[in-house]
Amino acid sequence: MYRISFIDNESLGDFFAEVKKRSNLSWMKLAKHIGSNRSMLDNYRKGKFLIPEDRFNQLLAFMDFSQRKNYIKLISKKDRNWGQIKGGLKAYKLNKKYFDLGRNKGNKDRSVKYEFNIQMPLTGDLCEFLGVIIGDGCTNKYRNLYQTQIAGDKILDKDYYLNNLSSICVNLFNISPKIVVRPKGIYMNLYSKRVFELLTKRFKIPAGKKCYTVEIPEEIINSSQDMINHTLRGMFNADGGVGFDKRSSYKNPYVRINYTSTSHKLIDQIHKILQEYNLPHSIHGRKGRKVKQVQINGEENVRSFIRKIGFSNTRHLKKLEYLNAS
Repeated sequence: MYRISFIDNESLGDFFAEVKKRSNLSWMKLAKHIGSNRSMLDNYRKGKFLIPEDRFNQLLAFMDFSQRKNYIKLISKKDRNWGQIKGGLKAYKLNKKYFDLGRNKGNKDRSVKYEFNIQMPLTGDLCEFLGVIIGDGCTNKYRNLYQTQIAGDKILDKDYYLNNLSSICVNLFNISPKIVVRPKGIYMNLYSKRVFELLTKRFKIPAGKKCYTVEIPEEIINSSQDMINHTLRGMFNADGGVGFDKRSSYKNPYVRINYTSTSHKLIDQIHKILQEYNLPHSIHGRKGRKVKQVQINGEENVRSFIRKIGFSNTRHLKKLEYLNAS
């Protein structure tokens, strides 16, 4: 079982504060709920001990999907024996010569399973794929395993994953991604060294945690408007949202498109692109919080967004069908 570590103490504190608020339980009752005790829960809250994955999932269950999605971006998973691994790394540094000698003897010739040119031309499909990775994806190397994963809502995103993203992966990389539906979401996995290299070497997308540093690659920013639009479409397909403000101050539900991120550079890039498109929008953020949001407000501006950028994820398209009829 994995252990859960937050990227910083502020995120850890925010998480437990939100759990306390959502659960409406005392710390004592919350500890019992996850099969622990108050003392151990305090250790988790203060970051003295990493949180076992099963207990973390029990706490996460108090959140709604949007919150779960945001907090999952702020964690990393460590093996249960990560302390032993740390000790092993120390031993490796002390005896590097002998470890490397044994490793070289044991290494076999390993060919790349899925071969393609990572310098392939920019296309709409490639840019949409990159946009999805920027929004909801991650890539990493685990020893000899290269994994790129995209995560979404198991109900709302299922059609997009099965009918759009899968085809894009086959067309671009000749890879049929492995799609897994679990209680907490739908996950698309590509096990490919070349995809990892495409993302990290060519487009400079960070491996592992990227929520604070991810940005639209410079190659995309310097490309054509069409390629930028496809990238934004992928981003909004994955991490964007369509909502309606139904407060009584509005005669009819007030439509909004939003994009939320903890990467301020990414929000700034979106802001500048929308400015160049003369597409009215607003930027929102709470003082002391890292999360920022771009909003496109009102039917006229939403229509303009659809014309210029658009969606290909049915979860968003269905909400906006009424615009075609009006």
